[in-house]
Amino acid sequence: MVIRELGKYYADELVFQGLSAAIAEKDHIGLVGANGIGKTTLLRILAGRESYDEGVLEQPKAQKIGFLEQVVLDETSTLAEYLERAFTPLLKTAEQLQRAERELSDKDVIADAERLDQAMQNYAALQQRFETMGGYDYRARLRNTCFGLGFAEDELNKPVRILSGGQKIRAQLARVLLEEPDLLLLDEPTNHLDVDAIEWLESYLQSYPRAFVVVSHDRFFLDKAVFRIWELRDRRFFQYRGNYSSYAVQRRERDAQMEEDAQRQQEEIAKIEGFIRKFGAGTRARQAKSLAKRLEKIERVDAPSDTPAIGFSFRPRRQSGYRVAELTEVSKSFDEPVLKKVSAEVVRGDRIALVGPNGSGKTTLLRILADQLSYEGRIRLGVGVHRGYFSQEIRFTESHSVLEELYETHRMELGQLRSVLARFQFRGEDVFKPTNILSGGESNRLALAQLLLQRPNFLLLDEPTNHLDIYAREALEDALREFGGTLIFVSHDRYFIDALASKLWVLDDGCLEVFSGKYSEYRSLQQERKQDEKEKRRNRQTPVVRRASSNAQAKQEQMRDSLEEDILALEQEKDRMEVLLGDTEVYQDPEKSRELVRDYERVQRQLSEYYEQWEELVE
Repeated sequence: MVIRELGKYYADELVFQGLSAAIAEKDHIGLVGANGIGKTTLLRILAGRESYDEGVLEQPKAQKIGFLEQVVLDETSTLAEYLERAFTPLLKTAEQLQRAERELSDKDVIADAERLDQAMQNYAALQQRFETMGGYDYRARLRNTCFGLGFAEDELNKPVRILSGGQKIRAQLARVLLEEPDLLLLDEPTNHLDVDAIEWLESYLQSYPRAFVVVSHDRFFLDKAVFRIWELRDRRFFQYRGNYSSYAVQRRERDAQMEEDAQRQQEEIAKIEGFIRKFGAGTRARQAKSLAKRLEKIERVDAPSDTPAIGFSFRPRRQSGYRVAELTEVSKSFDEPVLKKVSAEVVRGDRIALVGPNGSGKTTLLRILADQLSYEGRIRLGVGVHRGYFSQEIRFTESHSVLEELYETHRMELGQLRSVLARFQFRGEDVFKPTNILSGGESNRLALAQLLLQRPNFLLLDEPTNHLDIYAREALEDALREFGGTLIFVSHDRYFIDALASKLWVLDDGCLEVFSGKYSEYRSLQQERKQDEKEKRRNRQTPVVRRASSNAQAKQEQMRDSLEEDILALEQEKDRMEVLLGDTEVYQDPEKSRELVRDYERVQRQLSEYYEQWEELVE
């Protein structure tokens, strides 16, 4: 795809212009920029979902585009049925293949040598197409993608309409990945994924054999998955080679160079304007006039504007005692146990990341610590502890404006409140926006402003980076890094966790494990543990069990080897029959030709059964 001088307006407001780029056949591109800068708009234009106002977009005619956008599905089909539609062309070919098989057994066709020959050629072509399209492994691909993105076996048969909003987005992601388009366009694909699913997606995209453009604020993800960066900024477009970390370095260098060029140009313009003012009406007027014409033709170098980001700091009203919180056998159930006698200690200055798979109870434990949920067991808070809680489920009074909402929770002078809101990018008329029309990022920033004014010394944050762009996340990291109190937070942003946490609380199956160290160290240790556990299980086995296990494995391998030999023999038999079916002499004897067609069908059916058995053994 080639993009030339692309421009987009909403009414008379410019979104971007002069955007020129090319997407090569195997480009892996990350699209970054502040919230509201036009990233999703650009993806929608590339996907053909939205028009553009200037420029040219050249797309190869046969190019297949897949687009993931954050729109909740309303499907009545099951998850498996919804995902199988990704293979619609293949399934149509399978139906055609079945019809071709029935045609080969038709007596009238068998009796007509010309029709039979044509039917055989058609069947052979369909068979070849079916195999090329992956007809024998599509079910395995579907299941692998589902499980990689965090779906359980029993969810495959659930109607899509009863899945959660996050699950529906994941279902769309699975569908578009299974379609394997020539150009994949992904808008925030890591939303609603836990860490295991994000890492699976990273691995999938690293080896994706075609092109993709992905919008993401997950810096770890961009480092792993892409090797080019597109940046939208100041209604302009910049391109960089490398992953996110490489882009960050290049961006700083480019900004410094643009700043220097703009400063040098301003100095030159100032000199010219000074000369014109001094000699415009004197003896050197002709030279001054010539310089004035030159000044009009100068193409101005614009210095990069400061990246729009929130700027603030959390300052506790007072210091807490050394012991902040002590948890003793804390339990909680919702029909099923979520937390099982969790015990832990929090001391002043702790920076704890609460991690674990989706549904492991992270939000539940955080709400209990924030005194938002009943529980069994005991929690003792230390002396002078003042809690501040940031919830994923942000709720404001619908009738309030941004300024009114902040005033309702903190009765301060309006000038002071507006000053605070300005630090969170609510400037000018933005402070009068109704809270019920705020975007996710705006709601997040307003909730952080409320938390800032509480001045707590014990921060409990549940996914504080949700809906924040990269630059806002960096600002939040800086503020929390300088925070003088105690912090416990939940986040799926691995970069954010590594930047802040010195300790992890790992929740799994209702139990809590404490790990002192960085998240990346924990993940490495986790992989080592898995290998150690496998080794220990092997060593713990009694000789009888080990021998039984070994015998079972050997038997399974023997079955697979035998099946592969049978498949090879049947394929050779099929090839031999196809040669005979192409011989016109065979049709001189109707009985002989009918028998040959029946044998050929039997071989095809047997092959299909053997392929299914082989897939099961391999899985």
